[in-house]
Amino acid sequence: MGQGVLEINDSGLRVFVDTNEILESPGVAVIEPRQIYIGTAAQMRARNHPTQVNNQFWRRLSLESLKSENERCRHHADLAYCHLQEISEHCDVPEELVLAVPGNFTREQLALLLGVINESGINIVGLVDSAITSIGDVAPPGMQLHVELQLHQTLVSRIDVAEQATIRSAETVADAGLHHFHEAWARVFTDAFIMQCRFDPLHSAESEQQLYDLMPQWVSRAMRQGEVLAELDDRTAKITLRQLQDATAPILSRVRAMVENLTDTNSVIFISHRWAEIPGGGQLAQRMYLLSRDCIAKSIKNRWQELRSQDTTLRLINSISAIPESEITVQLDAPSEAVATHLLFGHRALAAYQPLFVFWHEDKLQVTPTPPEHPAATVTNHAGRLALRVDAGIHMMLNGKKIATPVNLKAGDKIGIANQNDVITAISVERYET
Repeated sequence: MGQGVLEINDSGLRVFVDTNEILESPGVAVIEPRQIYIGTAAQMRARNHPTQVNNQFWRRLSLESLKSENERCRHHADLAYCHLQEISEHCDVPEELVLAVPGNFTREQLALLLGVINESGINIVGLVDSAITSIGDVAPPGMQLHVELQLHQTLVSRIDVAEQATIRSAETVADAGLHHFHEAWARVFTDAFIMQCRFDPLHSAESEQQLYDLMPQWVSRAMRQGEVLAELDDRTAKITLRQLQDATAPILSRVRAMVENLTDTNSVIFISHRWAEIPGGGQLAQRMYLLSRDCIAKSIKNRWQELRSQDTTLRLINSISAIPESEITVQLDAPSEAVATHLLFGHRALAAYQPLFVFWHEDKLQVTPTPPEHPAATVTNHAGRLALRVDAGIHMMLNGKKIATPVNLKAGDKIGIANQNDVITAISVERYET
């Protein structure tokens, strides 16, 4: 099946055929004496078998011995091999793959990874850093940042963009991965069920597994509506988006601190698509751009001959050709003069201390703090920054241009709907002390 990409990220290994994503598989294993479950199958069993779970094998890829009764599981590299085998069995892997790897892999881990892949029978024809391919088609000249969410940590890469996009450094934020967001959210939902229903979802492995299975849907709904009614075992608990944001604020604060420490004056912060599923993830920085889900695959396709090795010896590519500035078509947010604090609509100025919802009612644009049945967009506040998130299928306009991805709002921005005159204006309300 032609050409494709294998992206290594323990929050979800992804396989692309051309630019089409055909599989995502989380880096989780459940190890039984005679059976190894891996990927999604393991994730669906993890809470039922907590002592048999290993979700560290990609981050700690090595030949370090593991205590296991299963003969196929001597060390973390064995689990990586099993994961690649599982992927091969569940999709038609392209005949030639470029391997995109995170910048925090050591040379020893890369060598071991290539050995494992060679044993798996997957044909890798190129090896490249994930961060530079992620931003290669969208980044303007300058020192830019790429922020990736992994399972156990966040990876912040500094990339120097000129004629080439070159990786300069890769720093990790420990205990700031998808796993830690899930644990924080689970505490919020568990506390809500206990307080509102006198029901502890963690009282049994079965209900705990169900909680973790449903939680991504609940979080997504809360991000769209400002709150969610979570249903579990015929019980219902109400959780607000603000509760979820507050629970993960310490994690996001550590990520922001790393980003601010590495940012230059004119840097653009490119964040992976995974952050769009994290409450507050769309407000990691002021001058920020949310990357598309297929950006790595598109970038590699555009540079296939550049990245494809001409022999069997693979070397890690840390520098790729950058797109000319004149060909950059994405709209990059510029630093705002004033931070937006309120939404002005008609004669009302609504403070955005809690989520505000934009919707269409009786042929008029409306904005309210009460979740409507069909919101068109949601404005959220985190750490003093407002962000606009558009619901799927809605054609919203910002300053006269169509938008689909989350954007930060600055004072003076005008929100509207195509072919309608009504607008909502983001404004800054300053308070003066006497």
